[in-house]
Amino acid sequence: MMRKAFIVVCALMLTACSEISEGIQTAEQAVETGKQAIETGKQVVEAGKQLAESEVAQQLKTYLQQKYDSSEALRKAMFSGDGKLLTEELQKTELANFSFYKSDMFSVEYKGQLSGDGTFKVVKQDLKNPDAEPTVVKEFKVSLDNSGQVQVE
Repeated sequence: MMRKAFIVVCALMLTACSEISEGIQTAEQAVETGKQAIETGKQVVEAGKQLAESEVAQQLKTYLQQKYDSSEALRKAMFSGDGKLLTEELQKTELANFSFYKSDMFSVEYKGQLSGDGTFKVVKQDLKNPDAEPTVVKEFKVSLDNSGQVQVE
């Protein structure tokens, strides 16, 4: 009788150990799944950020191309013969600081600001808080290719 009881106790202990082991494996799998979900979330955020930056670059390029195409004076003031920005001349034009995208729905405005080294800083202004300092979103180098198309990098 003692032997049967011992065998039953051993069997119960093995079953309990097996269940604990399965519980630990399940917990480890849950942790791993959580890590993968966090990594996927980070990738989605990064992809969204890159998409937003490329959209801002496209908006800036479109605006500058329209300005370049619309005015001979601006064409002469914007680029040298090698396609480089003429920063000093551009500082005298409206392109030194301009708004190129505004959305009342999203309460945001993007502005381009020409800096002394010939880059355009894109700043984002929160329209709900106009006294707040605008945040720099990205800096872009602007050039003109051989076919007269503005390039934003």
